Amino acid sequence: DRYYDDNDWVAIDFCDYYERTGDKEYLEKAIQLHDYIYSGWSEELGGGIYWCEQKKESKNTCSNAPATVLCMKLFKLTKDAKYLEQAKKTYQWTRDNLCDPSDFVYWDNKNLQGKVDPAKYTYNSGQMIQAGVLLYQVTGEKHYLKEAQQTAEGACRFFLKVQPIATGEMKFFPGTPWFNVILFRGLKALYLVDRNEAYIKTMIENADYAWNYTRDENGLFSNDWSGNRKEQFKSLLENACMIELFAEISELQ
Repeated sequence: DRYYDDNDWVAIDFCDYYERTGDKEYLEKAIQLHDYIYSGWSEELGGGIYWCEQKKESKNTCSNAPATVLCMKLFKLTKDAKYLEQAKKTYQWTRDNLCDPSDFVYWDNKNLQGKVDPAKYTYNSGQMIQAGVLLYQVTGEKHYLKEAQQTAEGACRFFLKVQPIATGEMKFFPGTPWFNVILFRGLKALYLVDRNEAYIKTMIENADYAWNYTRDENGLFSNDWSGNRKEQFKSLLENACMIELFAEISELQ
């Protein structure tokens, strides 16, 4: 099966690679993937991109939020207004359908019967924070910034949990490192606009703690940055994402 969200992530990386290298092949690939992703848009449920091409059963935050970020990156790189319009439309559909109004944290998906899956993951809110910041920077419309700030506040309240450490207690994000790094993309983008250190500070503290105290004898990280849950096996995804996280943090220091 092919998943629209998986192609979102690759297309975003292609945009970033093109921006850094000027290699037009990667911009062309990003546009090709964008076109594939938006072939998954339908007016069922009033809009939105499906999660899976072969199983058009739900429309997910993880397919629509990064698609919004992708469109904003393509607009920046090409100045083609269609990408901005798609970004606005996708952002608004996602906010209208998948944002929990009680805390502004994003639910996972809505199925074609209109039932919401209330599961919440850090990366979904992170991409909507980043999308809101990018839209604010281009349009100047302050509601996008306000909505990004609301979700940043809500996400930190919802996801951060106190865990015991050797010297007392500390708040940690959940044991989903790659998802947390995607959240940091949004928190960092927001910080660069409003200069509120509150949200990035805790993620940086988590990363430093994981580096200093929870790596194994091979230098590998576990999913649990607090180190309280021991894991025999380590995954490439959950370690590779730490490279991005430390690189992102280094740009702030």
